[in-house]
Amino acid sequence: MTAKDIKPAGCQRGAATLVISLVLVFGMSVVAFYANRGLIFEQKTSANQYRSTRAFEMAEAGLEWAVARLNEEIFIGASPSCATGSGTQSFRDRYLAPSATEPVSFTIVTTNPPRPGCSVAADGTTTCSCPVSGTAPVLGNAADPRFTVQFNPVGGDPTTVEVMSYGCTNQGAPCDPGSSATPDGVAVVRSLIKVRPKFPHGPGAGLIAGSSAVTGGNLNVINLDTESNGVTINSGTSVELGMGTNVTTLPGTPPRASILDNDPSLNTLANADSSGELYFQSFFGQTPAEYQASPLTWLITSGSCGTRERCTSCVAGNNCGGAVASAYDRGVTQFWADTAVSFSNSTIPSAGTLGTASRPITLAGSSSLELRGNITAYGMFYVATATALENWDYAGSGTAKVFGSFVTRGDFNKGSGTLDLIYSPHIFFAGQGTGLVVRVPGSWRDKETPF
Repeated sequence: MTAKDIKPAGCQRGAATLVISLVLVFGMSVVAFYANRGLIFEQKTSANQYRSTRAFEMAEAGLEWAVARLNEEIFIGASPSCATGSGTQSFRDRYLAPSATEPVSFTIVTTNPPRPGCSVAADGTTTCSCPVSGTAPVLGNAADPRFTVQFNPVGGDPTTVEVMSYGCTNQGAPCDPGSSATPDGVAVVRSLIKVRPKFPHGPGAGLIAGSSAVTGGNLNVINLDTESNGVTINSGTSVELGMGTNVTTLPGTPPRASILDNDPSLNTLANADSSGELYFQSFFGQTPAEYQASPLTWLITSGSCGTRERCTSCVAGNNCGGAVASAYDRGVTQFWADTAVSFSNSTIPSAGTLGTASRPITLAGSSSLELRGNITAYGMFYVATATALENWDYAGSGTAKVFGSFVTRGDFNKGSGTLDLIYSPHIFFAGQGTGLVVRVPGSWRDKETPF
């Protein structure tokens, strides 16, 4: 070896360090690559979860919206409007079309079924559409999340309906029928609903008093219904008929035999509790407090409505009668009054007619009711003043005709005027399809197939 072959030691330093550095850089690159890959995967997973959750929440909102709208009796505008306050049919009329015959059934469009729904903008503004069959819903911007619902009949049970709600993160099928777009996220929920009858235990007589019934003026009570045995007057204690009182019952039955007085069962029920809840519940299937809190009930009060939307504050008498008639003309059929209500021809704009055979009225309350003038009414009237046994002192005028029933927990005392009470079971059958819509427990599903 010569001197030329011997290199200084410093010339050979750093080679190993370079190799190690390159290995470390490569290793860190591999780690960074896989970390980034995992981060991208997590981001995609989170985004998918967000879209899925958003679509599911929209579908669930659609189900709740549909049930709420079915329990809103106020008429809605012509298709595709969902706005209340105009029109001649409610949301339930448009999509379920309940029959006014016994037994109650629903007529649901199954060919090209209508799909009402809503979209929600970024600022929370909603755009809702309630089209008829063959018309697509008119919703908001394409990027807005949305839901649409579909109503399906249940085979073998005409009183049960399936509500299927589709939720989408943006525009596209199935939330927008006929659309070729595909939403980023789609969900579906479904549930069965039934109508809790408005009159689960309809009265079986034209006039029912938990205590006594004393008639004056001109009173005609008519019951030709065989299922109720033609009972005209049913009272817990005595019945005192005035000279102008006439009762008409089933052919061949003596008129006085149609009066069921001193009924121990009725009297016991009327005195079962101090609040009268059991007595009220025997006719309406719910307590007075539940009746007042029902989304179907419109409050007529002499006080303040506060934050309650379904309410009218009025001065007792004709003003309150006009408030009932006005709300009825908008679609409302169920009322509670804590103040006196008086109906006259001037306060009822519909030619002196309150209610119809297919849309009977339900008026209950803690004060008196009077019919003054030539008025025709359809429905059930449970009226009582705020005394211990809730007596009803009726003092009408003119000639009034009521198809339905008068009910009070205490005494019924009729003063002046002519009143015809005509018991018709069809009035109460019609009310069965307009009761509160409730979801059937255990019927909720989060997919289109039953199981």
